Amino acid sequence: MQKHFTITKAMRDEVADQLTVKAVAQHGPRIAADLAALNKQFWAKHIAAVETLPGLSKKHWAELIQAGAVTATASCEPTYMQPRKDNDPSEQQLVTIYKHRNDDARNALVSKVLGSPEFAGVTRYLERQHYHSHWVIGLKSPTGAVPRLNNMRLITDPALESLALLICSELAGVIDAAVAFRAQAMDVLLACRTSRQVEDLFPEAAKLLPQPVKNVKALAPSELAASVRNMLNQGVPPVVAQA
Repeated sequence: MQKHFTITKAMRDEVADQLTVKAVAQHGPRIAADLAALNKQFWAKHIAAVETLPGLSKKHWAELIQAGAVTATASCEPTYMQPRKDNDPSEQQLVTIYKHRNDDARNALVSKVLGSPEFAGVTRYLERQHYHSHWVIGLKSPTGAVPRLNNMRLITDPALESLALLICSELAGVIDAAVAFRAQAMDVLLACRTSRQVEDLFPEAAKLLPQPVKNVKALAPSELAASVRNMLNQGVPPVVAQA
């Protein structure tokens, strides 16, 4: 028969995080597929634009890049022109998730969700801003290094821009839902003082409870002194006698 135990804050936090990651896991592959489609279309358009330039036939790219005749790139953090009321549009990065200042718990949850296996295909196309540390879309060339064009990061195709903004909106929505879910899951766990109460109220959470660390009985001072004296006499580590 399993012995029940008192649950701690650390246990509640661990279980709430695992439940949250599981709750939003289904969205990872879907958003990853959209990002892969965006990545494929973005680089296809870029390659097509490069090939129209004189002297930049695709078959010569490798040698031109190796000779330093053209600047090469294999990644890009795309931007778009964001409309502004009573002002001209401004060029902005495609931010998927904002880092919240003074909210370490939320930021840590974001990292746990994005770090889960189900979101590996998503994080492949995400980068962290150098200054604000927001999560932005970062696209990777599927064919390696290609010639770089000025202003290549600005998305001007309406369909591509719509797809990119949809991805940002959906990923932000997943994180908002994760934050809300975790708060509710934690409320349930806070209502429980023991593992038995968790089992009765929330069996799915009980399966995730870590077992408490057993306290090892410390040696009495006299026993400890004897043990240390014995090690002193034998040496540390003891030398094994040769046969």
